[in-house]
Amino acid sequence: MTRSEMISTLLEDYNIDPKRFQISWVSSAEPDKFVAAVKEVTGRVKKLGPVKATETAK
Repeated sequence: MTRSEMISTLLEDYNIDPKRFQISWVSSAEPDKFVAAVKEVTGRVKKLGPVKATETAK
């Protein structure tokens, strides 16, 4: 199991939507790719809204 898979599993265990997590590999020579990755994650998290108490309750 990779670290990213482990993190996704842990998020699911704590009832937190794993869509809140993403890993992107970006070179320092790819600033446009970095900006696009940040915008994508930011947009997705904004759509999901804040983490609700029911998401974190076990």
